[in-house]
Amino acid sequence: MQLSLAGSGAMYVCDWGSFALLRDNVQHYLEGGAPSWRFPALHAVESVVDGGPRQVDAARLRGEVLRAWSALWPVDVESAAISLRTRAVLTGCRELPEARDTVTAKSAGWELPLSAADLTPVPRAAGDFVAIVLALTEPSVDGDMLQVCALGARPIRGEQIASSSIASRGAP
Repeated sequence: MQLSLAGSGAMYVCDWGSFALLRDNVQHYLEGGAPSWRFPALHAVESVVDGGPRQVDAARLRGEVLRAWSALWPVDVESAAISLRTRAVLTGCRELPEARDTVTAKSAGWELPLSAADLTPVPRAAGDFVAIVLALTEPSVDGDMLQVCALGARPIRGEQIASSSIASRGAP
């Protein structure tokens, strides 16, 4: 599955896994395992898996992604978390769980939504989503919106979602 993000006259597509990796680790490490009021735009992007397109505040999403980029840098893929909802999507579950919990993928024996070397920092592994959000929202001001939608079907059990490129650690 892929995410389409459009705004300010441009549209980009990225693998859903790069978004899911970032969001799940925000939820696990920065929000104590459950979505909170601290990252509402990032969690709004998740809702496109449940239904149709969604409008997300561009400036707010930019700020949240920049905070996540900075705060999650010490977390590497070996320590990365995965949410129960992401796991359900990856295994082809028709109904997503209501529970919003997260676990470290390694402790549960679960695969992450994309492949990356164990010592890769989570923000770098989620680089496709991060780079797209930052490119689309650079000129954003309060009130600007991004249109976000899911493209393609949910992955089928065993299907691997891979990131098409990895952003470098340089300035986000």
